[in-house]
Amino acid sequence: MGPPDTWARWFDSLAPSNVDWCEANYAISPYVAEFWNAMSSVPMTGVAFYGFYMGRRHLRYEPRWGMAWFMLGIVGLGSALFHATLKHAFQACDELPMLYCNLVFIYLMLEEKSAGRSPPWRVKAANLKPPRKRWLAPLLIASGVVQTACYFLYPHVYELFLVYYVPVVAWLTIESVRRAWFAPDATPLTRTLVKLALTFYLGGAALWIFENTVCGTKGEMGGGWWMQAAHLHAFWHAGACMGTYHFIEFCAARRGTALYGSERVSAGGGTMLMPLYVIHDQTGDGERKRR
Repeated sequence: MGPPDTWARWFDSLAPSNVDWCEANYAISPYVAEFWNAMSSVPMTGVAFYGFYMGRRHLRYEPRWGMAWFMLGIVGLGSALFHATLKHAFQACDELPMLYCNLVFIYLMLEEKSAGRSPPWRVKAANLKPPRKRWLAPLLIASGVVQTACYFLYPHVYELFLVYYVPVVAWLTIESVRRAWFAPDATPLTRTLVKLALTFYLGGAALWIFENTVCGTKGEMGGGWWMQAAHLHAFWHAGACMGTYHFIEFCAARRGTALYGSERVSAGGGTMLMPLYVIHDQTGDGERKRR
């Protein structure tokens, strides 16, 4: 961008974000607006890489899983940029990927029992069905385009983002509970994964809502809030990250059950520092490669 003064002029010319969270701005670093909110977003991208890596070693070798992990990683990067700058251009890098993530998750839910065209789809299972609708993916892409257009046409209406985001999260939550507890092919593993996903995500969301109730979303409200020291928005990031991880694992468990049967899908993997579930096909690498 040229000399520092050129960079500074370009940065100052960017429109500010239409929300400003409770954390005191530039309190830790003169270069990072909301230091702890930004730093707490970075691990989300690491978790996404971890999930993708472990997925490639186990069940997740379908393109849909690569897209799910990729979007989770982009959300982490976009969130870090948004909180570090508090500029609307980088706010879009946070919020738009969240909307796109939801569209991918809709696809995972609706197409969990579909047959496909690549090697993993050739698994013969009685309960597999043809792809739901050929227009499903184009429809979701079109929805993303409309959401993006509205986002930039009305840049100062934060509620517009919530209108797109919250109903889809509510549907995903209700549908996950239904499939984990009341579906004929529900298993103890899927119930465990949904419990973990809801505990992390809803717990983090509760902290986020509480912080917003106290501090608001339009600045520091004059400063001095005791809530600023709690950094509840950073805990929201952690809850959303772990909740999303376990939700993707839940979708993978459902998909694995459709492909191989529930008796050949179990939980395992992870590390002592990151004891997360990894869905895998118990037939072993050699047999899986021969499929």
